[in-house]
Amino acid sequence: MPDELPDLTPEMKAAIGKPGAPTTYEVTSLGIRTFGRAVGYKNAIYFDAAAAKAAGHKDLVSPPGYFGMPVFNPNAAAGRAADFETPFKRNLNGGTGVFPIERVFAGDVLDAVTTLVDLKLDRGRLGQMLIRTSETVYTRKSDGKVVAKTRGTGLSY
Repeated sequence: MPDELPDLTPEMKAAIGKPGAPTTYEVTSLGIRTFGRAVGYKNAIYFDAAAAKAAGHKDLVSPPGYFGMPVFNPNAAAGRAADFETPFKRNLNGGTGVFPIERVFAGDVLDAVTTLVDLKLDRGRLGQMLIRTSETVYTRKSDGKVVAKTRGTGLSY
């Protein structure tokens, strides 16, 4: 079990509201079709570019919740550095809400910026835990429009 924390540390409090570096995502036809198939969508606008165009879209439409794959650069610094030290080493996904704003299409390139919006200590069946709430904003590079937001909860114990 990790050591009990009487309160959030100053470093934890300072991390709240601080946006991370942007991550670039590419939305490809293959990714759209794979995601659509994996979640069981049947609408042709997710699989057939001609059907998407016939429905008035510029290209294959990305299903709700699919924002592409992060662009991997083997020469870039690895991952995001932790903003603070924590005694809680076990992590769980506590859920993610997806809020679409604009349609996303094959060929779009998005920048995603994640901000830690809340941290709190609580008690659960396994003892004390740290609950993180983060928001990620996805912006299309070609026109600067925000296309979606996600809000996620992480549990560390």
